[in-house]
Amino acid sequence: MSMSWEQVRGLNYGTMGRSISAIMHQSNGGGERVRHSPAVYWRIDDESGEPVHIENATDVYRRATDGGMLHRAKTPYGFESRSGFPSRLFRAYESWPPPSDNELHPPDLLDPTEPRAVQIRGRDGWEVTFRHQHSADLVTYVIDAELGLALSWRYRAHWMELENPCLDEQFSRDIFTWTGPTREEDLEAHEREYIAQIEKQRLLDEMPRALPTWLPIRVGSNPSAGDPRTGALDLGVYSEQCNLVLRRWVTDIGEPKLEWPMDITPARHRQETGAWTYEIRSNDNLDVADCARIIDSIVPVDPPEREPHVIAAELDAERSSQRNAEITELLGTGRVLEDHFDGESLLIRTDFSDDAAWRSAALAALAPPPGNDDFGAALTCIDNREYDRLTVDHLLALIAHHPTYYAFLIDNQTITDPEQTVLVVDTSPNDDDPERPRGRTFRTIPEKMFAIEANLSLANMDFGEYADAADKDGVFRGFAEPVARLTGAEMIRISSMNTSTGALQSFHESMLESNYPYDTDLYERELTDLHQSAAVAMYDERWTIVGYQEYLDATAGDGAALSATVPMHDGGWWTVALAPDDRRPLAAMLVVPPPAVPAERDGSGPRVVRIPFDPPAFVSLSALTDDDPLVDRDAMRRAVIDAAGATYGSDRVSGGYPVLLRIPQIPGFLAGCHVTVSGEDIFYTAVVTDTDNEFIVYESPPEGIQFIGPD
Repeated sequence: MSMSWEQVRGLNYGTMGRSISAIMHQSNGGGERVRHSPAVYWRIDDESGEPVHIENATDVYRRATDGGMLHRAKTPYGFESRSGFPSRLFRAYESWPPPSDNELHPPDLLDPTEPRAVQIRGRDGWEVTFRHQHSADLVTYVIDAELGLALSWRYRAHWMELENPCLDEQFSRDIFTWTGPTREEDLEAHEREYIAQIEKQRLLDEMPRALPTWLPIRVGSNPSAGDPRTGALDLGVYSEQCNLVLRRWVTDIGEPKLEWPMDITPARHRQETGAWTYEIRSNDNLDVADCARIIDSIVPVDPPEREPHVIAAELDAERSSQRNAEITELLGTGRVLEDHFDGESLLIRTDFSDDAAWRSAALAALAPPPGNDDFGAALTCIDNREYDRLTVDHLLALIAHHPTYYAFLIDNQTITDPEQTVLVVDTSPNDDDPERPRGRTFRTIPEKMFAIEANLSLANMDFGEYADAADKDGVFRGFAEPVARLTGAEMIRISSMNTSTGALQSFHESMLESNYPYDTDLYERELTDLHQSAAVAMYDERWTIVGYQEYLDATAGDGAALSATVPMHDGGWWTVALAPDDRRPLAAMLVVPPPAVPAERDGSGPRVVRIPFDPPAFVSLSALTDDDPLVDRDAMRRAVIDAAGATYGSDRVSGGYPVLLRIPQIPGFLAGCHVTVSGEDIFYTAVVTDTDNEFIVYESPPEGIQFIGPD
């Protein structure tokens, strides 16, 4: 006999309010005995009979990893995590509440399939599969054909099943408490914040309210039909009471800090009345006269009995104490370097001659950019005398080959320099790369720390890009601003103005053939700087260079020039020097790096992976805009999380955001993603395909991974 979903659902509704016991098996192993007495009593024992979770109306007890029992008192606004908890089976009916017309809160599980007869651990049941409304993944339940209990739950690679279920077993309430030794369980930060917000709201609700006795009513109208000749008119008339926020504070104490969303709500009027200052903020464009009338109609309340200056002094002291505590925590006194070699951005104190100067320099380095107080450089400060006079060589030895690819040092020069310049060190393991020697350094002013840290941490820019842009004294003070920006058509026209050498002729032909879609920035440079940059570049026989000597000869003199870099689709780029007056080309040099050669696998080299796409042409990531064809980062993140979840279990996986903010929609383009699995960082690579929102995802092994195109 078949059954409809409505009939199967009715079977499960019949278990509401009834006690249940069973042995529960899960995809992560174990065979726990679970007993539940609605609505809040739970006891879970492991296979040896020892309790691992006990819960009643007032308390929760949980076995810690060290074997001790943790205790947490329930609060009116507390909550318990139910991820992987047997309530998915014991109280499955909560996943399909009775049908309702409330479209604001639809059920989580949608589109049930027709029930199918199956067996779970020797018991007959009805299997039903749903689509989860938030993730669009499939969730499968099996409902016991006799008892109506949920026997099984499956989601992706995770599952739970019941063995020997029993309804209406009589439990002594004594089994739902713990009398042995316990220790108090620390609340998570978000739980403490939530409880503090609830308590704050309770205190606010108890405060006396100074309410206005008058508010304006605005009357509007909207004609729907009529005749100007006769004066006949159908007029829809409506009224709307204004919406506003009425702020108040004791004038002599001072205005409190604005909180969101009041900080983005327009202020309409401010007025002092007695001991109070009142302010009206509203998204409605209120008339000033109406605002004044509202405030004049307020029935005031008494200010605090204590003197305003006493309260103001207390507030100042509390703010100062809180700020000092935040700074102390921020500056990381006592931290050990070796505990932070996991990809963090490190700011290390190496000079202990002046505590005040260290504090000043560190806070300047951590400061957010102007106009954006919510975001500063995400630095982990190390303030430990063990690293007094730490040298770059010693730092490199400590880091070895850990995933710490750059570091910032506040040294003696920082302390004594009026600009407080911070030393930036390349700590990446690239000893064999002559283009980027390990241990290379430059200095930067604190105002540029936010941008440097953000771009290096996201791999949006390379260390060398900043080092090369430092001023002649070795200090990076910002990138040169372009003096002009040329379109592709303008570059073609300019390239035709001088074809007197083989390199300039090739440059013009490249511009004619190129369909590079981005504009080209022009920078004003000294000829000596251009000459020096080309002269010190380290190219060997593997590189293809066109016009090198011509470029050196043309830039050997004194004076200024305009410089441009034009990337080409074959992976190379043209470096061009132009006359500053008419932008006539003076010299052009093509640089094409050697092609990547797949390494032979000997067990120690990188893993070689063949993908069905040719390596993409050069893409200027810094030139990408939101108007370019881009990958949906959230779709890529979901693909990476799904791949990691299939390997490690979705409940252990988080993160997965691509390191690049803009990812071009180019088949074969590679985007790195950091995934956290049970607190450990694992690097994944997502390959863009020729199908929207579909990606090929690989976990990067310790020996690395190298992608090659099709045969």
